[in-house]
Amino acid sequence: MRRFLRLAVLGGAVVAAPTLASAKPSTTAKPAAAASVGSNCVFDIASLPTLGGTIERLLPGSQGDAIGAILQDGSEVVMPPGLAAQDHDLRAGARLSVKGLWSAPLRLVRAFALSGTPSLCASPMPEMVTAAPPASAEGTVARLLHDGDGAVNGALLQDGTVIRVPAAGARTPYLKIGAVLYADGTGYNTAYGKLVMASSLGPNRSQAIRISDEPPVPRGAPPGSAGYDHISGSVSGPE
Repeated sequence: MRRFLRLAVLGGAVVAAPTLASAKPSTTAKPAAAASVGSNCVFDIASLPTLGGTIERLLPGSQGDAIGAILQDGSEVVMPPGLAAQDHDLRAGARLSVKGLWSAPLRLVRAFALSGTPSLCASPMPEMVTAAPPASAEGTVARLLHDGDGAVNGALLQDGTVIRVPAAGARTPYLKIGAVLYADGTGYNTAYGKLVMASSLGPNRSQAIRISDEPPVPRGAPPGSAGYDHISGSVSGPE
């Protein structure tokens, strides 16, 4: 009996697919192949596409490492902490090739591993035990930055300073390309540039507002009032 083929368009490519009449029953599902020999990746990443380009600048993280990159074609690459440390040759002008996911609307790459033979995944980074010193910055927003899920979590200023904000900061009207932004908080001057983890944002210092994802603490009764020594929800015992 002649087998008939139908054409299916998948992702812009035309491929031949068997009709239901000629399709064979599916076999029992098997686990994905193990990661390449020598790879330090826990999960199989073979099915992920290879993406990349020439690095325009690396984006600093709070542990003194790089956790992202801006490519010369304008794409943003988001990397987990410890991934960039697997390649000591990463720098402006170098080629970055990763296994990851691509968001065309955001021109955003979420990297899971450095592409190679074998591919390399992130290794744990030692956490800094000292508190970050105070830091502030002011300048014009050149572009917005994102987390691995595509949510805005900061901005890159024209002078190269990276501002990172909590979700509450992303909801303010101050993160706009071309706007003048003032940020105050804590941060570091790293090998990859200045990083400010903002706790206050505004168009300038005098108009900056505090941003936090923590719920506000309700004000208590003023000193000297009847309720000043009363703790809400407590039960008074017999005197």
